[in-house]
Amino acid sequence: MTTKERLDFCTICENRKVNLKEGLICSLSKEKPNFEIKCDFFSKDKKEAERKLKQKLDAAGNAKSQYGSLDPKKNISYGVFLMVSGLLIFLFSILFGSIILFTGISFLIRGISQKKIIKENELFEEKLQKK
Repeated sequence: MTTKERLDFCTICENRKVNLKEGLICSLSKEKPNFEIKCDFFSKDKKEAERKLKQKLDAAGNAKSQYGSLDPKKNISYGVFLMVSGLLIFLFSILFGSIILFTGISFLIRGISQKKIIKENELFEEKLQKK
């Protein structure tokens, strides 16, 4: 297991502690994470896990879609709607149609990125269940 994979667990563990010299350590063992398969001291901090997931979903996509929903299905639907609308309006007004089309694309990208993040989070949760 890599250090990053260990830290994925440690950052959502109730026993985490930040040491200015060493970084993230276990408040029980007073050591940096060094487990291979599972940590005997792991206790999931549900609020922190939810906060980290929300933060990742919020950061998905690009600047144009930053005010989108945290629900990837809504963003994908909204993106498709805006893209189709943009193409139709594009036939009548090139500038306005282009703006709507590109905004739709940005929402679509955000929704797809969020779906990927949710899938990664589900795989991580499965790892937690196995431990």
